[in-house]
Amino acid sequence: MKLLFITMLAANIFGCKPDEVPPVPHTEETPVIWSHRLQTSGSSSTPHYYNGNLIFGHPAKETNNYLVYCLDAETGDSIWQTQIKTPFIFNPFGKESSVLYDNKIVFSTRKRMFVLNADNGEILWKYTDPENYAGICIIDNYIYLADGVNYQPSTMYKFDINTGTKQALFTIKHGKDEPGGDFTPNLLMPVQWTHPSGDEILVLQNRSYGYDKIGPDGMFGYSKMDLMAYNVTADSILWYRYEVDNFSSGARPAIDGDKVYFFGGQTVYCVHAGSGETLWEYSIGTGNGDNFFDANVLVHGDKLIAKPNNSTMHALDKNSGALIWKNTDLLSMPSMLTVKDNVIWFSTYGIWAIDATTGKTIIEGHKGTSGSWIFPIAHHPTNGHIYTSDGWTFYCLDPKKLK
Repeated sequence: MKLLFITMLAANIFGCKPDEVPPVPHTEETPVIWSHRLQTSGSSSTPHYYNGNLIFGHPAKETNNYLVYCLDAETGDSIWQTQIKTPFIFNPFGKESSVLYDNKIVFSTRKRMFVLNADNGEILWKYTDPENYAGICIIDNYIYLADGVNYQPSTMYKFDINTGTKQALFTIKHGKDEPGGDFTPNLLMPVQWTHPSGDEILVLQNRSYGYDKIGPDGMFGYSKMDLMAYNVTADSILWYRYEVDNFSSGARPAIDGDKVYFFGGQTVYCVHAGSGETLWEYSIGTGNGDNFFDANVLVHGDKLIAKPNNSTMHALDKNSGALIWKNTDLLSMPSMLTVKDNVIWFSTYGIWAIDATTGKTIIEGHKGTSGSWIFPIAHHPTNGHIYTSDGWTFYCLDPKKLK
């Protein structure tokens, strides 16, 4: 599935010459409010609305250069632009690779992280890891990041977002006597829950691999979804659950009160943050969440929205797991889900909008150009405009005119 995603991504972004994908003209009939042509084709990061501006990143035309753009949300005029130069390709386009927190924006890839001042684009500090790591998340002024060392241990770190000070929290090791067994651990991004005692708890997934194990398909290479909770205050593991599922999405879990929601291979799990007990589970029936880019869970009001890597979207009662509605006419490989004014938005080779109450499709895969249209969507807080990229150009769009 990962190879399929990368192949389709390359075909959509790089399959045309720049003059074959012109921006949508600005007329009364089109939904385009403004557009900003990018230097080259590529993968745009998650866009973020901040103080009347849009901030996002995109590859520069020079090799191993990356541009962070800040554009006026009303006009598209440039407010500031920062160039990031690295020895190798830096392209933080995943859901957990670009995060806005207060007046700082963080861009991260498997080896490098940059923290910028969102007001002026100044690079405040940067970090390079000798090993690989996955995405990031930010909780209470700390950036969380987990690494992996030679397919053996995986350590969770936190960084003070203001100073860059790094602190190791805990390590899961490879070994028969370790919590995850003799599988290679891969800690993913946590959510935080406050225990009744006042202790701060991180709840997360160890998406571990058995490279020398034979999986259910009879092939070498076997993954499993272990779940765990780490007590930050007491510096100890609160609970650990071994092989809750054979597969999983790499997406960060959702949390609501003491309930934490994970996406397994074909199942959504609701577990109690304090005990790890499964409160309910819901099978999506078909499709596979085993993809770092795709399957999403999102809490909205009384619902848990689950978008697997197939053509469906499911709205579940967040307390019981009962199905409220299901839309079966969508596409697979969704970008990050967002909600604005009771409408669920995502991009999958076009812009999609789903009524959160009924599950009805409002906008069905709008593509204004032959670009990719697979990147996340940002929202203006008051006027309803949306912002996204087609891989060539960044757009401000009026949803009322999308078809």
